[in-house]
Amino acid sequence: MKVRVDYEEAIVSIDEMISNIPKQLQENEKVVLRKIGALVRGKVVQFLHESGVEIRAKQITPSNYDGTRPYIHMKDDVKYAVKKDKQGNFYVSVRGGKYTGYKWASVDAGHIARDGYTYVPGLNFVGRAVNASEGEVEKLIDNMIRKVTEQ
Repeated sequence: MKVRVDYEEAIVSIDEMISNIPKQLQENEKVVLRKIGALVRGKVVQFLHESGVEIRAKQITPSNYDGTRPYIHMKDDVKYAVKKDKQGNFYVSVRGGKYTGYKWASVDAGHIARDGYTYVPGLNFVGRAVNASEGEVEKLIDNMIRKVTEQ
């Protein structure tokens, strides 16, 4: 009994599939990065606590740093965007918006109060949000890779 295996055609089809994977990954990359950005943004909003500004606003109407009103809370000013770096790689950026972006470092890491002596501990909301969304981000990436390799 003789068995003849024509392996050349199989190798060519496998080689074509492998060469098409990077193209298909690039097509799906932006979509997955947008989903990741929305996910991390939601977690950041979840870990930002309510401040006393809303309560104090009933006594004195607060304003933004440039004097505009109504006051915008950090929870309401979290943005995300998919961007491209100098090497051409896409990434997602989650950050504070126009009115609250400058506050992120001091609220996240902690700061010295206006009196010059009191330390106000940070919330570490960025680190907690990234850690909380880690599993779901990995699932999104795994699903994208599985989808691309099954086609």
